[in-house]
Amino acid sequence: MYLECPADLHVHTCLSPCASDEMIPINILNMADLLGTKILGICDHNSAGNVEAMLKLAQDYDILVIPGIEVQSVEEVHLLCLFENIDQVLELQEYVYGALPSIKNNPQYFGHQWLVDERGNILGEEDRMLVTSISLTVDEVAAKVHELQGIIIPAHVDRKHFSIIGQLGFIPDNLSIDAIEFSRAISPEDFKSNFKHLLNYPLITSSDAHSLQEMVYQKTCFLLKELSFKEILMALRGLEGRKVLIRD
Repeated sequence: MYLECPADLHVHTCLSPCASDEMIPINILNMADLLGTKILGICDHNSAGNVEAMLKLAQDYDILVIPGIEVQSVEEVHLLCLFENIDQVLELQEYVYGALPSIKNNPQYFGHQWLVDERGNILGEEDRMLVTSISLTVDEVAAKVHELQGIIIPAHVDRKHFSIIGQLGFIPDNLSIDAIEFSRAISPEDFKSNFKHLLNYPLITSSDAHSLQEMVYQKTCFLLKELSFKEILMALRGLEGRKVLIRD
């Protein structure tokens, strides 16, 4: 017996300067609960600063929160980096912070980078500009993620900017990735028609939500035996009946 688990592996909190201030943990989880989301990946730009608050509050919901970071490599490629636990994502965060330029964020231009608790109370603000490239390559980020036993997924590969296809023009044969993500800007049918050369990779699509309204886009569903990170990895690999489905 398999569980059908609607999933959105690419959601931002108010830590991302381009996200709405409404994207606090309690609002995100309430919206996910309303939508029937069972798996939620939290991926802010170059930081996991609000992941712990999300995990703490998620204990009150029937939702699996996956700790993550959306890393921007030196090539300006966005990569979803997802992990089983908080320790792994914080180790990646330390690695990323070590490669993050020392540029102060300008909230008036880029937006605030709020650090909050589970109820949205402001604990502080990240001073370093997060929406920038780090000094690590795609290969270096992928190697670190897999060293930490995580999942790495090039984000919104159909986009012209900040995608591995838009920046590099191709996916290197020697690059070890677990899936690719296409954006809500293209239908599953059109993606499969226009990107036939990418269909040998496991596919997901995500909301890349920067507001609560954008979370409504939800087309990825995992068939799992139980709600766990290990089961998600098995589904991406198509093992023992686990699957990833894309709804039209």
